[in-house]
Amino acid sequence: MKKIKMTTRKKEILNRLCSEYDYITISNIAQDVDVSSRTVLRELEGIDEWLEAEGVYLDKKTGVGIRLSCSLQKREELMELIDHANSIKTFTPLERQTIIASELLQANQPIKLYYLTKILNVSEGTISNDLDKLEEWVNVYNLNLIRKPGLGVYIEGREKHKRRAIINLIYENVEEKQLLNFVQENITKSPEVLGSIEIKTRNRLLNLIDKETIRKLEELIYAAEEEMGYKLADSAYVGLIVHLALAIKRIKNNEKVVMDKEFLQELSKNPEFITARKLSFDISDFFNIDIHEDEIGYITMHLMGSKNRGNVTKNDKAAIGNFELVKLAREMIKIAEAETGSFIGNNEKLLMGLVNHLEPAIKRLKMKMDIRNPLLQEIKTLYPYLLEISSRCAKVLEDYLGMKLPESEIAYIAMHLGTVIEKKEIIPQPRYRVAVACPSGIGTSKLLATRIEREYDNIQVVDVISSIRLEESWLKQEEIDFIISTISIENSSMPVIVVNPLLLKEDKEHIHETIKKILTKPKEKKKETLKLKDKLLQIHNYSEGIIQVLDNFFLETLKVDGIEELIDIVSSRNVNEEINQKKLKRDLLSREEKGGTLISDKGLSLLHCRSASVEELHFGAVRLTNPLSYFNSRGKKEAINLVVVMIAPENSKQAHLEVISEVSKMIIDKPNFVELLRENLKDEAYLEISNCLNDFYKHKSN
Repeated sequence: MKKIKMTTRKKEILNRLCSEYDYITISNIAQDVDVSSRTVLRELEGIDEWLEAEGVYLDKKTGVGIRLSCSLQKREELMELIDHANSIKTFTPLERQTIIASELLQANQPIKLYYLTKILNVSEGTISNDLDKLEEWVNVYNLNLIRKPGLGVYIEGREKHKRRAIINLIYENVEEKQLLNFVQENITKSPEVLGSIEIKTRNRLLNLIDKETIRKLEELIYAAEEEMGYKLADSAYVGLIVHLALAIKRIKNNEKVVMDKEFLQELSKNPEFITARKLSFDISDFFNIDIHEDEIGYITMHLMGSKNRGNVTKNDKAAIGNFELVKLAREMIKIAEAETGSFIGNNEKLLMGLVNHLEPAIKRLKMKMDIRNPLLQEIKTLYPYLLEISSRCAKVLEDYLGMKLPESEIAYIAMHLGTVIEKKEIIPQPRYRVAVACPSGIGTSKLLATRIEREYDNIQVVDVISSIRLEESWLKQEEIDFIISTISIENSSMPVIVVNPLLLKEDKEHIHETIKKILTKPKEKKKETLKLKDKLLQIHNYSEGIIQVLDNFFLETLKVDGIEELIDIVSSRNVNEEINQKKLKRDLLSREEKGGTLISDKGLSLLHCRSASVEELHFGAVRLTNPLSYFNSRGKKEAINLVVVMIAPENSKQAHLEVISEVSKMIIDKPNFVELLRENLKDEAYLEISNCLNDFYKHKSN
């Protein structure tokens, strides 16, 4: 096995893994060591090999995160090894190639290899190898890397291709939230941060656009938004600023783009062309430069391909007016139904969301503009099944456009489908009014908003807002209690909870804890009343769920050799037909493989799943005469002598899930209930459940 170079970054990531006993996400590691998620994923390849050589492996759980699978003693040994390992503080080949590309793309004359060896502290041979690799990347943009002995190296090609390469170079190496921070002027300046190799690379890239230019552009774009009658999504807003700032810098150096005249003529027929023309006149006046029609054409393309910052309900009806888009969206939804077995065809929010997304997406694809998705890597890692389904749905759009869709666009489709594939229809009973701040527009916003409302009965997402341009007057007018954002917001009078757009486990815990700390006393709100018929139906559904739990309650004592035998017995005793027993066994095993649920320090675990094998809720417990062993979050074994079983139908009503969830809370909230189960006091345990559900029913009936 080849020897792995222990870089400073690898040491930081390893130390973070050693200090965490539970699963941790890639994005959390990235945040802690101040690098991008892509960098962490790249470094993990070498870390995996190093750990394997030490007899340790990484436990990777989809949708949850990663952790070290080893004993406490082994962790301590690893930490000592890491501490004494000599680390190398150098640029990686990819970082070197990024810096070389940025130097060449902004140079207007050949660059000597000697200069590159000095700024990167490597040999000419290494630079030559980097240029070989870089040549492949340059060719993707229809550019040529020219090397002339004695003269130097330079990039040759059309200006529009150079600009596209520069912008993609920035987006490939600077995460969207870092660009947002750059626009907000919130880049950290601490010595520790400035010492980071990745920060040096990032700042060199950000120097490709001028900060003073950005300040003025913000004012001009605000005026353009007023004229258009809508505000751009944060990602579109930043994308336009980056495009314009780069264009201004290039125009000042006499570098001009040329556009096909027929295409420019077509663009000029769009209302966005008028806005782009006015914006270009304002830019010309302020920066004292000449902006010709071709540049206006490219600004028009940006405006046409931009998402507006919408919310989950506003302006949906207008979008539905486009029959062609509705037809495409319906065909995609039909494929998703066939793939998942979930009936989602009547979900208007999904249809409207897809239609609203497809309109600018199709424009960008037709105009051959890049589609960027900052969540692509995380979606690929955490939701591969959703990406696979979406790639089949995307075939509809590919056939319509006559082109293959990029992965980034397929990931956007996955985000829309993900909002409803597992979504339960609920009657909202909001207590806290929340605004969601998300830079990536309505797709990401709806994904996050839906997950929040699905997870929390006491939260109502009022609207989606800009994460970099808060309107305090609107927040007060709408009586917003707090903001849930995917990036940090510095200047807000409201409490801000920062989460991952995919709302991971730790995010949910953070929201729950924050609510407890800052909102101990819910504000008085105008009571929202349901129509009588809806209320009666809701009460009926709760009654139905309560009766099912009481009818199917069980408490047994068993001797089993392992979890599989336990699942075998539970499956056979809760369903009658053999085919359904096999289904239930498969579903319970599948859920267990994703990670058993251990209630630490209580000698108790949960065995639960949703399955098409049952038609009613089942709740019960199994006392074990010979304890089973489970690993807790600290990597230590715990003996389990009580297993609580919860089974719900695959397509359970939301009210039914609330019922069984209420009973499950007793395990934590009522220690005496657990003792009744341990002591095999079935009648007393049944009475405790009845009392709990009686209180629950009274609360829901009021």
